[in-house]
Amino acid sequence: MNAVAGLEAVRPAYLWVPPRLSSAGAEAVDLARMAGVGIDPEQELVIDAILSEQAGGRWAALEAAIVLSRQNGKTMNVILPIVLADLFLFGAGLIAWTAHRFVTTQEAFRVLRAVVETTPMFSRRLKRLSAGNGEEEIEFHGGARVKFLARSKTGGRGLSGDRVVLDEAFALEPEHMGSLLPTLSARPNPQVIYGSSAGLKQSQILRAIRNRGRAGGDPSLVYAEFCAPEGGCREDDCDHRLGAVGCALDDRENWRAANPAILRGRIREEFVAAERRALPPEEFARERLGWWDDPVGQSAVPLESWANCRDEDSVPSGRPVFAIDVAPGSKSAAIVAAMYRPDGLPHLEVVAHAPTTDWVVGQALELLKHRPLDWVLDPAGPAGALLPQLAEVGIEPRQLSTRDLGQACEAFGATVAAQALRHLNDPVLARAIASAGRRDIGDGLWAWSRRKSTADICPLVAATVAHWGLSVVPPQPQPAAPPVVVSGEKTYGSEMSELASAGF
Repeated sequence: MNAVAGLEAVRPAYLWVPPRLSSAGAEAVDLARMAGVGIDPEQELVIDAILSEQAGGRWAALEAAIVLSRQNGKTMNVILPIVLADLFLFGAGLIAWTAHRFVTTQEAFRVLRAVVETTPMFSRRLKRLSAGNGEEEIEFHGGARVKFLARSKTGGRGLSGDRVVLDEAFALEPEHMGSLLPTLSARPNPQVIYGSSAGLKQSQILRAIRNRGRAGGDPSLVYAEFCAPEGGCREDDCDHRLGAVGCALDDRENWRAANPAILRGRIREEFVAAERRALPPEEFARERLGWWDDPVGQSAVPLESWANCRDEDSVPSGRPVFAIDVAPGSKSAAIVAAMYRPDGLPHLEVVAHAPTTDWVVGQALELLKHRPLDWVLDPAGPAGALLPQLAEVGIEPRQLSTRDLGQACEAFGATVAAQALRHLNDPVLARAIASAGRRDIGDGLWAWSRRKSTADICPLVAATVAHWGLSVVPPQPQPAAPPVVVSGEKTYGSEMSELASAGF
């Protein structure tokens, strides 16, 4: 045991675990240690998170991701112990272990083979080993097997597995996901694990997972990411060159935050210092500090700031402004409320989000009980089609101009960045923010782009518009209205409606 083995676990910079009842992590860790696999406290923490359980012993999340710099043990000290537990404790039938490069799958095969063959309680259950190039597979008595695959557009089709390991997830492409994820659909308790270092500019799949994980609130994802805080250089325009005074790339605290293995004595700081001298700054920042290569201007809302704005106990005190937005093709619609809290911060709440639009007018009539200060929508978007129906029932929303919309988006982004609003951590908004794209609309303004988004963003558009409406029509301080239970056969709410503090 080295001198620093007793240190407490270094916390990931980002850690999201959905609600759970228990975890099978301790069992997996104990089994791996019995087989001689060393597990650091950081790795134990991540295993515990990934193997979170809900009622009935099912995994709490379908997806789990570990993003960590190379040589810090994410594959052999996090994923391997989970796979061992799948085989010898959890009754898995088939595990598909994939990587971008064939050599990586070969290395994983060799490590698992060595652990199995040198551990008597595993080796006596071994039935067959196939070590042919491209056909690496380990099978056990009882039918459990692990198949190792280099990813391709078709590799993995036809398999039906209990777990899919997607190592080197920075290189995932949509075709890979389409080939592999459906292998889990018929299994009673499936899970996919993504393992990767920080993403490249082209890492679109992993970036979407990162955005969901950093935002938090996603009920189907466990996310752990170790990285150094971005920025922090003495000079705002620092180019990170070797020798730049006060550069964050030379801060050894940043090295340790992104590389727990340094504190465990498995990566030497002297070697990291040599990497700093040898690598281009952008490569060192990505590979050792965990800084992503993001497309310039891609992120409109800081996800960490959005996560820091959540307050599931937030209670507004003013009357609401309601905003309506509709997805293209009227596939879904959302109503979002914006209200002020006693401390003056805006409170955002998803009142309803459901397929189609035939429910919107009826729901809007029910919401009149809350004496809204105003209704708002973008008439140039799909929601504009609802204006005649709303007018028929006496609801005439405030309509945004293109400039209004651009200013609303800019104000929303700035308010989130300043952590100057509160929300209830609704998964509907978390998913929308994590997947939202943006488009320029001229004069330095921008708006949310449905075409560039990878999920339904109408709740986010409605939240942005409601936030703007609240600033345009500031409410007078009033006591909070009593909760209202909306009756009727068609009542639509968000995934967090049970937490809706204003009674929506």
